[in-house]
Amino acid sequence: MKRAERALRVVDGATKRAERAPRMVDGATKRAEPLLLRGGLVGGRRQDVAIRDGRIERLGAPLDAAGYETLDVTDRLLLPGFVESHIHPDKAFIADRTQGLRAGGPTPQHLVAELKKTFTVDDIYARARRVLELAVRHGCTTMRAHVEVDAFVELRGVEAMRRLQADVAGVLDLELIAFAQEGIFHDTVTKDLLREALKAGLRVLGGCPYMDGDQRAHIDWCFETAQEFGVPLDFHADSSDDPAQLTTDYIAQQTLARAMQGRVTLGHLCMLDVLEPAHRARLIGQIREAGIHVISLPATELHVKARTDTRRTWRGVTRIGELRDAGVNVSISTNNIVNPFTPYGHPDLLRQALVTAMAAHLGNLDQLAWLPELITTNPSRALGLEGYGLAPGCRADVVVLDARDAAQAITEQAEKLYVLKAGRIVARNTRTSELSLPRRG
Repeated sequence: MKRAERALRVVDGATKRAERAPRMVDGATKRAEPLLLRGGLVGGRRQDVAIRDGRIERLGAPLDAAGYETLDVTDRLLLPGFVESHIHPDKAFIADRTQGLRAGGPTPQHLVAELKKTFTVDDIYARARRVLELAVRHGCTTMRAHVEVDAFVELRGVEAMRRLQADVAGVLDLELIAFAQEGIFHDTVTKDLLREALKAGLRVLGGCPYMDGDQRAHIDWCFETAQEFGVPLDFHADSSDDPAQLTTDYIAQQTLARAMQGRVTLGHLCMLDVLEPAHRARLIGQIREAGIHVISLPATELHVKARTDTRRTWRGVTRIGELRDAGVNVSISTNNIVNPFTPYGHPDLLRQALVTAMAAHLGNLDQLAWLPELITTNPSRALGLEGYGLAPGCRADVVVLDARDAAQAITEQAEKLYVLKAGRIVARNTRTSELSLPRRG
């Protein structure tokens, strides 16, 4: 059995046990037959979508179905495949191995650091694979994942995630970040390990300045190393509520000075929520000028922030609406899965859209209409995906939702009826109910 075929069969069984509803479809390595999606809703209009050789051939209403297998998706919302742009599969599903967060207790970073010392390659692979299976079931067709590289876990995560990357090919595009979660100046090995990870094929370097005492030195080393290897940068940055610790302005300056516009991403950026309006506007302008992509992680911020503050409950979600209005490319993502950072984390970007609508005051109908951008087109730009979207010539990565528009899909958490990767159906999901209500006289 081919590797990808074997991967799909395991996905099928594991996902059924976890979710009960989905059916993952075997045969992802086979040549996709021409497919016509009949009557789906694209851009608010009912259209047929013709798919051939893994790409969208044409859209229209109606299209001739001769020579195509036809799938009736009448009045179902069609979106491009979801893109997880900031997620940590290597430290997922470990909440049962340690304590949760509590007042006066250890930080999530400390709790996970201790656990990483015990991680094996097979352990990381199994937990991360479960994340990817669930992500595909929930419409994800592309993922950029952080892989922790440090003195605790060394390169075991790299080995596990590289193997998984090969195993899911054809079902999910997986891009890996060599991530310095523990900082880079606390020991003599982390910098060399990060360089080894990049040599091994990881295509992005991830920094975490607030984990080192000299944040600017951390940022400088990341820029220098990224330029040496010719890779983009992805920072966890400004997660606190202390403006004195702000680094985004320096990252923006370095991005411009080193001509890396469009190749730098910032995750979290919680501090934007506590700056004075004039300062916030200046910083957003710097972010826009430098072409920096911003990714918000609302579920994690809501769980972690302000646990030691007795005066207020600061929730830490960055100013998504203001960033978007200013022309910054902003996305949302899941971040952590069932660990001390987010014990209820789940790789379902439609769920994250609902959390975002609630947490960021984005629940008006006009806002719900553009929220899907934050899990589709915007993260695709951050990752530099080519041929992404619902237009002729684009890759046929498509999610069919049991809803008529984005507002209904988000508020009702509509089922992802079909998930297509390069024109192949890689997941089918059903949701059934039986309801008997008495008729009124």
